Amino acid sequence: MNGARMPPSSTGVTGRYIAYNHIVARPSMTQQKPAGAASVALGTIRNIERRERGDTDDTLDAIAAALGVTPCGLIAYGEHASTRTRDALPALAAAITAYDGPFPSAA
Repeated sequence: MNGARMPPSSTGVTGRYIAYNHIVARPSMTQQKPAGAASVALGTIRNIERRERGDTDDTLDAIAAALGVTPCGLIAYGEHASTRTRDALPALAAAITAYDGPFPSAA
């Protein structure tokens, strides 16, 4: 899935969790190791950690796999919804609106 890039987190939690997982939990791991394993640029990891760049679902999945954690382990609960869910909301709202009206009476 090609998700839209999320804006940098207002809390920076995702970046802090990524940094924690390669600095504290695995002290010998540099930013280069998860970047290489996730096939993302080193600058991507750096910028997410610094809250200078948002992430995509695909990038987050790849970084999580490289760190040996689940993607949920890198985001704060409710920090952002998955791209698929967020993208589906307008169509869902339109469908609800189309059915939210007077229903014909059964004769």
